[in-house]
Amino acid sequence: MEEQTFALTLHPDTTSGLTTLSDEPPMPDGVWYSAQATGAALNYRFPAGTLSQARYLSADWLLDGDTLAVFVLRLQEGEEGPVFRMTFGFLNQCLARMRIPLEAVNQSQWRYPREGAWLKPLCGGDRVDLHKVDRLQIVLERKGPDPVRFCLTPVTASETEPPRLTSLILPAGPILDELGQSTLRTWPTKTPSVDALVTRLQDQLATAPGRHWPSHFSKWGGWRKQRVEATGFFRTHHDGKRWWLVDPEGYLFWSSGLDCVRFGIESAYEGLEEALTWLPPEDGEFAAAYHGGEPRAFDYLRANFIRAFGPEAASEAWSKVALSMLKEFGFNTVANWSDWEIAQGTLPYVRPMDDTALRRLPAVYRDFPDVYHPDFEAATADFAAQLKDTVDDPAFLGYFLMNEPTWGFASETPAAGMLYTTEW
Repeated sequence: MEEQTFALTLHPDTTSGLTTLSDEPPMPDGVWYSAQATGAALNYRFPAGTLSQARYLSADWLLDGDTLAVFVLRLQEGEEGPVFRMTFGFLNQCLARMRIPLEAVNQSQWRYPREGAWLKPLCGGDRVDLHKVDRLQIVLERKGPDPVRFCLTPVTASETEPPRLTSLILPAGPILDELGQSTLRTWPTKTPSVDALVTRLQDQLATAPGRHWPSHFSKWGGWRKQRVEATGFFRTHHDGKRWWLVDPEGYLFWSSGLDCVRFGIESAYEGLEEALTWLPPEDGEFAAAYHGGEPRAFDYLRANFIRAFGPEAASEAWSKVALSMLKEFGFNTVANWSDWEIAQGTLPYVRPMDDTALRRLPAVYRDFPDVYHPDFEAATADFAAQLKDTVDDPAFLGYFLMNEPTWGFASETPAAGMLYTTEW
């Protein structure tokens, strides 16, 4: 006899701030809704403990229109009890499947991987006990100026992992053109063709040597009107009233930087192949534009520079164009999460630290390392050693230890969280 697994279909008991539409749904059992304002919600009720038998929640969505909408799924223990939140969004005009692992209610992980058109699932709120949860709510949290129209199937609570989508519904056709631009919207500077793209990029490279900082900038982007002692490197200085940065030549320096100056704008396409107008062979001229890992991604920025300059010269062409534009726009720093190597010795930069050495340590809560682990001291020494590469570069302004730690987005402190995650 085949073993039965738990599965339950949940329909909303009530809605608030939503209009239920009679339009034909694009997927089986789907229902169209329209919301005029944030706070609109679908409300589900069930006996406490119902979800304790499940490991996943899932539903299919289709977000209409061409503007952002962000939703939050809430699980709550009774009327006044703690609330778990998972926030997410969707690509417009593309079928998406929400697949929430219910282990998320333990708050041991902040962000879950995006899947297809289901975007950036983030955990927040409180830790909840599924044996006590008796209500679920889906709330529209953010929206643009227009009403939000979306189609949603019933929510399924299941013991087994729901399958990923194998085919898409695309009411407006492919959502990206061959240059990586949205097909759903137009704007004045939208590039009309490959030929226009190539012409623009080649012109930008040809004119790059003529782009400079304003005349009142020093060699390093400092303020020529105020000078103090120079050390040949960036340093700090207090003038009796306030702290300043000082550039290597001694000029006071106000760092104005742009994050993510890098030769890469990866578009995750795994599960979205049907939504793309163009995706070249992985082993051809555009091989360098593919990014492995999960989810698989394609880099349209790199592909467009390959179109204009070929695969061998694309990277150098981009770096010359990017650095010249920073100067033209008045930026004097290549800021964090950038390909900082292109600025070495020429333009002030900061660099992000690679935390691989720290991630080898066991974590006590989310990404908070065990600072009492016997390998902690050696790991931190390895972590710091990477700065040797830039210690003698006068353009080196500073470094960032890491991005925002995921434990910082929890409602509980690491000390409280580790009580749940540490064996005693």
